[in-house]
Amino acid sequence: MTLARRVVATVGVVLTLTVASACSGDEDQPDGPVVNVPGKVGESSRTVDPDDLTTPQDDYNEVDREFVEMMVPHHQQAVEMSALAAKHAKDSEVAGFAQRISDTQRTEIETMQNWLRDRDLPEAPLEATGEHATHMQGMLTPEQLDELAAARGTAFDKLFVRRMIAHHEGALAMADRALSDGIDTTNRGFAADVAASQSAEVARLNQILATL
Repeated sequence: MTLARRVVATVGVVLTLTVASACSGDEDQPDGPVVNVPGKVGESSRTVDPDDLTTPQDDYNEVDREFVEMMVPHHQQAVEMSALAAKHAKDSEVAGFAQRISDTQRTEIETMQNWLRDRDLPEAPLEATGEHATHMQGMLTPEQLDELAAARGTAFDKLFVRRMIAHHEGALAMADRALSDGIDTTNRGFAADVAASQSAEVARLNQILATL
């Protein structure tokens, strides 16, 4: 099981323990919200106050930077795929799911660009270029995008769902590396969010695919 998968698997346990503590009446528990920060490989996660999550702008490494720079065009391709679903999807659930993916990932693209701006780094291009293009897992080739754009009806729905699953699996692999080797607190929190949300979406996409 990858680190990203383990992070997702522990979310429910962390929430359960948080709720149990809140219901116990223990006066030593913090009054406000807390944030669970995933640890590196072999390390336990820790719970901290949100106000303590201040990371110096220079406290990042190349893994953090590459994750953001590659995840921006990766998300952008998901937005482009979802735009095709808005035009060609036959199944209403496929169309609705694609719209949610588009809305979420557009917002996350801006979040990642802000991460780069805050560290005086250039914004990431929306299209995969150079060496990054060869390291981004799950990305569709131009030919695969053309095939998706040409499909219609149920054939489009099935192809869209299968390729979005593969696309999400690529994002999970990228998040796994960021969680394993990144050092920036903000970026690692975002990678954990990607792992949780896209794992849930993969599960739902597989359920949708079974009905098509």
